[in-house]
Amino acid sequence: MPPAQSTTPTWRRLAARLSPAAGRSTGDLVADSALFVVALASWGYNGIPGVHPQIEGWWWPVDWVLGAVACVLLWWTRRFPLVVGAIMIIPGALAITAGFPVLASVYRMGLFGRRWPALALTGAHIATALPYHAVVPIPGLPWAVWIIMIPLLYLLCLCLGLLRRSRREVIAGLRENVDRERERYEERLANARRDERERIAREMHDVLAHRLSLLSVHAGALEYRATSPTPPDLAEIRAATGIIRSNAAAAVEDLRELLGLLRSDDALTTAVPQPHLADLEQLITEATAVGQQVDYVSDARPAAIRDSSQRTLYRIVQEALTNARKHAPHAPVTVRIRQTDRTVEVTVANAVPPGVTGLDLPPPGNGLTGLDERVRIDDGCFEANIEDGTFRLWAQLPLEAR
Repeated sequence: MPPAQSTTPTWRRLAARLSPAAGRSTGDLVADSALFVVALASWGYNGIPGVHPQIEGWWWPVDWVLGAVACVLLWWTRRFPLVVGAIMIIPGALAITAGFPVLASVYRMGLFGRRWPALALTGAHIATALPYHAVVPIPGLPWAVWIIMIPLLYLLCLCLGLLRRSRREVIAGLRENVDRERERYEERLANARRDERERIAREMHDVLAHRLSLLSVHAGALEYRATSPTPPDLAEIRAATGIIRSNAAAAVEDLRELLGLLRSDDALTTAVPQPHLADLEQLITEATAVGQQVDYVSDARPAAIRDSSQRTLYRIVQEALTNARKHAPHAPVTVRIRQTDRTVEVTVANAVPPGVTGLDLPPPGNGLTGLDERVRIDDGCFEANIEDGTFRLWAQLPLEAR
């Protein structure tokens, strides 16, 4: 099917394109109107025969017409600066009433036109304007002054236009830089939000891993007792299932909170579990309740330790107890926290099954690698190794930020 033909006549489209108001903003229209009014005032003043008595009377009608045409052409200097500048060469060379409009067109060539063509047209203006004084000498104006004044006047108008154009380009460049910086800021903000999500995920990983390991130990013990020669009585089953139910409910609640935090950017500012050293007692109690043997000794003074360091110490002990339940379920665990004047140290140790070496440490992930990252963020030191059949996890944190 052939494309639909426009029903608008060609002359109407051309008129709309050449309309002085086409493509102008309100500010542009006001500025162009003001320039046109000043040009008309200049045309009216210079068109008074008594102001320029050197011009013959028969030439005045031609001068007036050329000056009026130059004034009208100013309306198109914004959209077609070079074309209008080329046309203005004729009034500039022949009509004294076109003086101001011609200079305004040269200014706008520098402001809106391409630089090198604008410079070439300005040279043509100068070359055609210089002979005017030889044909119609202006009283009291020496020829040498005219030769110097005309090039300087035209070049001044061109340079003013180029200067304003450069200013506009600088401002546009600054705006682009601002937009670019805004994009970089938004990118940094997005990265910060992603890092915050990862931090929350690490926090919740530790919490969920601890609770799920408790569930696994309780369920395994209940399964073992159910098939043993001495099955558990109803009270033992009720106690074990109660612990399983409470830990499962807590794990589900923690998981729901994690999903809520990771789903919304606004939710990142809400509170997440922030344990402290005082919560270690509850952690040890939960571990011993499932049969894990924990020897816990601490002389730390929480009031003298930063909150971030307290959370790191808590996570270290929590991860160590979880790993011990996974890899050495019946081994006793010793937890020591010692505080000095400048640092606080935590050591968690447990025996490993025979034959296990440092090569058998858990693979990097959210466990030991996450602990190492936490400690480094707090300007501390972290070690995890197997020596003489004992898995030893040690960390040292400064009491004050470095």
